[in-house]
Amino acid sequence: MNSRHAIGTLVASAAGESDAHDREQLIAQYHRERARRALVLDSIRAHLDEQPSPRAVRTCARRWVADLLAIAEQAAKNKTEIPE
Repeated sequence: MNSRHAIGTLVASAAGESDAHDREQLIAQYHRERARRALVLDSIRAHLDEQPSPRAVRTCARRWVADLLAIAEQAAKNKTEIPE
């Protein structure tokens, strides 16, 4: 009975360590994605702040949006295509 209990404990602790490791990886991935998003948005904000007038800011923002949508469409298309 002791060997069964010991094996069960090892399996349970290994599973717990695996869950903790998976959780740490997910948290790290979340923080990387948030940091990347913040960097991109800060860069866009800085570019918009450099524009000389409100009209230029809005025009520039529309260009950013159009470019982002084009990138998204291409990424979506790449994911739906079936490779041969």
